[in-house]
Amino acid sequence: MVKQIPTLWFVLYVSCALCKAQIVRLELARPGAHPASWHAWPAGVRRTYEGLRDSASWWLIVDGNGCSNGLGQNLAEAQAQHYRAALRYPRTYRQVHSAGLPGDAGFCAQCDVAYCERHWRAQRDGAGHKCPRGHVR
Repeated sequence: MVKQIPTLWFVLYVSCALCKAQIVRLELARPGAHPASWHAWPAGVRRTYEGLRDSASWWLIVDGNGCSNGLGQNLAEAQAQHYRAALRYPRTYRQVHSAGLPGDAGFCAQCDVAYCERHWRAQRDGAGHKCPRGHVR
C-alpha cells in the first residue's frame, strides 16, 4: 500500500506477501515540510527533531524489519530521489535492493516479494534465513 501526497510527503508501508503484516514504514518529507507523522509526536520529540532537521534537506524516516533511524535523518535531493525511485510501485527486489535498506525491506531476491520475519525462517545451522519457498537470504 502506498500513500503519497506528492507536494509534501512520500509514505510507504511494505507488507508481507503472505500475512499482510507491516514490515517497514518509510517516510520522505520534502525540504521545509515536517514528516506526515509529526503532528502525533509529543512536544519534546518535536523539539528534538527540529534541532536535527536541516530545513533545506529532505528528511527520511525508516522504521521496521529490524532497522530504524529513530526520528530520521537529513538527505540530499539526489538521495531522496533515489529512495523514491527504488521504492516506486510495482516494487521488485532489484529496485528495493538498490536503496540499501537493511534486510532489503524483507524482499526475497528469487520470489521478488517481501516477507515478514515470521515467514523468514532461521536455518538451524545459523547460516541465514529461508523464505517460505526455501530461498536463502
